[in-house]
Amino acid sequence: MTDPEQVPDVDPDVDPDQLGPERLLAFSDGVVAIALTLLVLPLAELVPEAEEPTGSGLGILTDNLSLIGSFALSFVVIARFWAAHHRVFDGARRVGPAIVWVNTAWLFTIVVLPFPTEMVGTFPDDAFTLRFYVLMLFVSSGLLTVMTVLVRRTRTPDGDTPTRYAASGTTAGLLFVVVVVTLVVPQWGYWPLLLLFATGPVEGVLRRAIERRRASRGTVTRS
Repeated sequence: MTDPEQVPDVDPDVDPDQLGPERLLAFSDGVVAIALTLLVLPLAELVPEAEEPTGSGLGILTDNLSLIGSFALSFVVIARFWAAHHRVFDGARRVGPAIVWVNTAWLFTIVVLPFPTEMVGTFPDDAFTLRFYVLMLFVSSGLLTVMTVLVRRTRTPDGDTPTRYAASGTTAGLLFVVVVVTLVVPQWGYWPLLLLFATGPVEGVLRRAIERRRASRGTVTRS
């Protein structure tokens, strides 16, 4: 007598069109790592180009400060976006097609970023290069904010959800201000990007404002 064929356990609540966030994060990590590697390639090419009797290692650095600066800036920005990307998926169980496609668009902005980065190093005073670079940062941050909203909608709402929404949009909001500034006064160059250092303080102010508003609503409800 043969044993009846065993039917694998299937969770009826799991949508077959969705997948675990681990696969999405692993793929995204690989793409981000490649983008970070591509950033340094223009710098590596400087060494054989500077090979001459009067050349020196110090000369390579001093003669290419704009290129080195653009590399450092983009490396920090991508690393920050990568960390924010991981925070977006904290506690997420499944991701649907919409999140996958928005994530793919975000990865596109990350992969493209080495291109305007090299443009910044080569044409540091060009207004179009400035706007193109800042716009790419804004689009990438905006897509992260969209992903945050989509992922939060798949989770059970909690009291901290409005605070997370506000925090997720802070960087995108500051970059939007930077885009506007570069369109109006491009002669300011890349200095408006220093606004990104205000991300933490602005997030703190928003969190406190949301918490005070929530507390006042709770007081009114109890009364």
